[in-house]
Amino acid sequence: MATGTKRLSKPERRAQLLEAARVIVGEAGTEALTLQVMAERAGVTKPVAYEHFGTREGALIALYRQLDAQQVEAAREALANAPATLEAAAEVIAAAYVDCCMKSGPAYLAISAALEGSQAMHAVKDELRETYLEQIHTALKPFMTLTKSKARPLFIGFLGAADAMGGEAAAGRMSRRAAIEALTQFCVGALGPYRAD
Repeated sequence: MATGTKRLSKPERRAQLLEAARVIVGEAGTEALTLQVMAERAGVTKPVAYEHFGTREGALIALYRQLDAQQVEAAREALANAPATLEAAAEVIAAAYVDCCMKSGPAYLAISAALEGSQAMHAVKDELRETYLEQIHTALKPFMTLTKSKARPLFIGFLGAADAMGGEAAAGRMSRRAAIEALTQFCVGALGPYRAD
């Protein structure tokens, strides 16, 4: 180790490796990501990457989780300052989703696609979807008369639309504003008949 070089803590090293993975996927796609390449990019040895992630799949899942957590946090922060109307809450949720997709670029969808056949990834997606559905329900509950179980199918539909619109915006095939407006209209339209007075 070079003189004056700070030894990173385990969480700091993990964050460094995930940043290296994000850059690799952003520059060259998921096919280019291996633990060896990630380690080289981060300036560490391959065993260090194995210690943190075990496999390439483990690294991709960790990166997917990180991107998802950023999206959830962005929505949480935005909702804390949103005006108390259905339209405002729906727009904040839509904007946070689209912005996260655009910030992560095609990486989020590429990682998801790369892991599509993975049992571990299916479990992670189910877990993260439930967390996000809970967040949407909490944010929109004051503005609707639907019970949680009755609202669930509408929110699942919203997430499907959000993935599609976010992907279109990230790929540059749709403007950010158009994606947010479409998602907001989707949400408000779906909940309109169940609006709380």
